[in-house]
Amino acid sequence: MGYRNTTLYTLKYVAEMLDEDEDFLHDCSIEMFSEDGRLSAYDTYPASELSEAIVVFTEDGIDNLQHIVNVRREMGDAPPKPAAIKRPEP
Repeated sequence: MGYRNTTLYTLKYVAEMLDEDEDFLHDCSIEMFSEDGRLSAYDTYPASELSEAIVVFTEDGIDNLQHIVNVRREMGDAPPKPAAIKRPEP
C-alpha cells in the first residue's frame, strides 16, 4: 500500500493558502461531501445538530474546492480575491 497523506487543513488555513475569502470558501464547500475531501470536526461534547462544526479538508478536498471556486469565478459568481481589493492608504 502506498503513502496516504492524512493531514487535515482548516477552512481558515485553506482560505489563507488560496488567498480567498473564508466565507466564500465556506459557501463553495457546502456542496461537497466527505468523499470530496470536506469533513466536519467537533471540539465540544456531546456534539449535536446545534453544535458548530469545524470545517476541514484533505489535500484532495482542497483540489476539489479549488475546482468549485474556479467554476464559480468563470460564471461570475465569486467575489474578488482579498488581495485584489484596494485598501485605502493611511
